[in-house]
Amino acid sequence: MIDGMEICAVPFEVKFAAGDAGANGHVEGYGAVFGNTDSHGDVIMPGAFAHSIAERKAQGRTLPMHVMHGVFGGDGVPAGIWSEMAEDSKGLHVKGKISGTNTDAGRLLYERVKDGALGGLSIGYSVPQGGSVKLTDPNGPKRQIKQANLFEVSLVDDPSNALARVTELKRRSGGEYKATIQATAAIQAVASALKIYQASLKGNDAPTADERQQLLTHLQDAYEALTGSRMPEGLKAAMGNPASKSDFDKALDQAMSDMMRGMSDASLTGDPDHDFLAMMIPHHEGAIAMAQAEIAHGKSAPAVALARSIVTAQTSQIASMRDIMSGKKSAALMPEELKSVVSGLRAAIGIRPEPSGLLPPGLGSFSLS
Repeated sequence: MIDGMEICAVPFEVKFAAGDAGANGHVEGYGAVFGNTDSHGDVIMPGAFAHSIAERKAQGRTLPMHVMHGVFGGDGVPAGIWSEMAEDSKGLHVKGKISGTNTDAGRLLYERVKDGALGGLSIGYSVPQGGSVKLTDPNGPKRQIKQANLFEVSLVDDPSNALARVTELKRRSGGEYKATIQATAAIQAVASALKIYQASLKGNDAPTADERQQLLTHLQDAYEALTGSRMPEGLKAAMGNPASKSDFDKALDQAMSDMMRGMSDASLTGDPDHDFLAMMIPHHEGAIAMAQAEIAHGKSAPAVALARSIVTAQTSQIASMRDIMSGKKSAALMPEELKSVVSGLRAAIGIRPEPSGLLPPGLGSFSLS
């Protein structure tokens, strides 16, 4: 075991393709064989990888290809990817490609696979709680593995040596070795999460629902790489997993995201009146979307009634603002409520409005501290 990651070697299971496919580094084989007792007394049962495979496919995640699990000669940098993974009657069948076969390093690695120097495959996995059963027959396997979370499939060397290393790694404590594959995967996952976060900050936008899901997926990958297990459901919820939110919460999040994006993308000219209206239209649209969410999901009759009045009032105001921007109406026809908003905003930025009988009493002295 390496920091919660277990490994299982399968000798002489790698096949290589002929022709151009072979020259491009395509390989396939069995990462695990069902019903086979390994050197430590574990036997993997059919269906053990079904959940992990389905989860990776749903998230669009490939399976990393490493050399010797990043230890005992491996440098921890992925050697390629396994683009196809599936269970059949024999075991876990994988197809993939060694990266960079047009380079000296890639060609050398492929030749080592081809001539048998790296003649086996070995999976890195963890067993979730309840995913295994201890057995008591002294002459049989010690444990049946019924569910396993796949981390990677490695190219390994001579089977007897590989199996010996499996036994040795399982015998040693997790703290003695730090699997570089896990550190590399964690760094990559966190970097991907930061890209989404930084893009959101740069555009002054709230992340969309899809971006939040991608962010959570990357953080899940980092958690798995560092702990050897998938993120607990409770922790997902605490991080704001969209899947755990109510339809009302999702609607509010989407309304806020659309409003911020609309305000950020508004076409500004430098003219205060135009720019104010250009910013206020998506602001009002956001308010309408939030009010509609209350109408659809709210339980309080007064609150729902207020939400309906907001939709009516702000829909009318948006129409008036669009008319003003298009020149169909003069500013003199601006609704009284909108005049108050304009005057208040001007005062907030230090432009004191001239007293006018058209404005509510006291608004001329309105200011924000």
